[in-house]
Amino acid sequence: MADARSIILHEYPASPYAEKVRLTLRLKNLAYARVEQPSIMPKPDLIPLTGGYRRIPVLQIGADIYCDTAIILRELEARYPMAALKLPGHEGIAQMVAGWTDGRWFQSSVAVIFGEIGDNVPEAFIKDREQLSGRPFNVAGMKAVAPMMRDQWRARLMLLEERLAGARGAGGGLYLIGAKPGLVDVHAYMNVWWMKQAVPAFADACFESAPLTRAWYDRLTEVEGQTPETITSAQAVAIA
Repeated sequence: MADARSIILHEYPASPYAEKVRLTLRLKNLAYARVEQPSIMPKPDLIPLTGGYRRIPVLQIGADIYCDTAIILRELEARYPMAALKLPGHEGIAQMVAGWTDGRWFQSSVAVIFGEIGDNVPEAFIKDREQLSGRPFNVAGMKAVAPMMRDQWRARLMLLEERLAGARGAGGGLYLIGAKPGLVDVHAYMNVWWMKQAVPAFADACFESAPLTRAWYDRLTEVEGQTPETITSAQAVAIA
């Protein structure tokens, strides 16, 4: 049962950033509890914990609350260094990859995904994301640029394929750096996972020309870790 020593992840299943944290927890084989939060406002039991921060994921350990995925990953690595995901000498590379995956690649994922499924997105979700970003959530615009963004998305996936092929020649190739998964893999996995969940036909079509990346993705997806305990938001607030 979750208590003040437990890792508690506030998330919702479709969140690509929450999947970064879930994958990290699986790779470290850490026990944790999860609280399913709404994907849109209001979030009445989250905001009191975070002091107004509304994004997902949020990590809680007792009364300690960690907002922002990068901070969460850093804290998990510091508190639970085994199994280590931070490869010595590659910290800068991991940060660069995070900037790329969370920036341009993520934006192309948004355009491809919502260009495909935008007509089925609830109006409440659109208004919520407009309030969050301060700009229009333009489904028609995303549809218009989707063909170009598909090409860009596929090109970014092929960079992973090239990296895995190059590492294979050096005796590696299972993961992006070295023989074990690390933070670089966690960051790169996010957009591939999201596309596979949201527009699987497109992801599978891209995989046809990226067999090493498909195997890499499957390898990470198959990491089981520990099954999280699901608790209520009220329980999490009480623990804090």
